[in-house]
Amino acid sequence: MGKITNIWPHDLLTFANNDDLILEENPLPKWAKDSLSKAKIVVVRRGIVKDALIPVGLRGYERNQRLAGYLKGSNVVKHYHPDYFIKHESWRDLPIERQKLIAVQALIKIASLLTNYQWGISGSLAYEMATGIKMVKESSEHISDLDLIMPDLPKMSVDEAKKFLANLNQFGTHVDVQVIHGGNGFSLEEYSLGRDQQILIKTATGPILSKDPWQAIKEE
Repeated sequence: MGKITNIWPHDLLTFANNDDLILEENPLPKWAKDSLSKAKIVVVRRGIVKDALIPVGLRGYERNQRLAGYLKGSNVVKHYHPDYFIKHESWRDLPIERQKLIAVQALIKIASLLTNYQWGISGSLAYEMATGIKMVKESSEHISDLDLIMPDLPKMSVDEAKKFLANLNQFGTHVDVQVIHGGNGFSLEEYSLGRDQQILIKTATGPILSKDPWQAIKEE
C-alpha cells in the first residue's frame, strides 16, 4: 500500500454514501448503523490494495466495536494523515469543554516536546478532531490513551526509548507510540521493555518477529 494512493495505515478517510463502503458483515450490527449515521469515516487498515479497494475499518464508541471492510479509492472525499491534526492544531477546533480533557491537554504539552520530529496522532482523539463526535473517554476508571504515529523515528537504544517514552508519559495519560515506515510498524513501548526478545512487526501481509525492529520495518 502506498505509492499509488499515498494512503497508509492509521489514515482517516471520509466518503459520501454508505454504499461506497464494502463491509465484511451483513446485516450490520446496530452500533455500525449508528456510527455511519453520525459520520461517514473509516480508518485505513494494514493490507494489500487490490482492484483499487483500500482495506479500512469502521469503529464505534466502544473498543470492541470494530468492523473490517473496503473503500474504493475513487470514493474518498477527504483524507487525513495523522500529522494533519498536528500541523493544523486541530484540538483548537474542539469545544472548550473538550479542550480541557486530560488527553487533549497532554497532546498540547507533547506537541511542544516533539517540534523536531515528524509525527501525528491516531485513535480516539484523531477521530474526534476529524468528526466532532465525542470519542475520547475520561472518567475515574478510564482515560483514553494517546496514540502517536512516528514515521522513520531515528533508531534508539532500549534506554533511550525508555527515557523518550517517560518524557511523553508525564501528563496524566498513557502514550502509545507506533514507529512506522511505509505500511509497517512496531510498538516503541514493547521495544523499550528490553527483554532481549523478538519484537512484533505489523506489515501489510501479516505480523512478523524481529530482534531489530528498526531494520525490519524497512525491509518488509
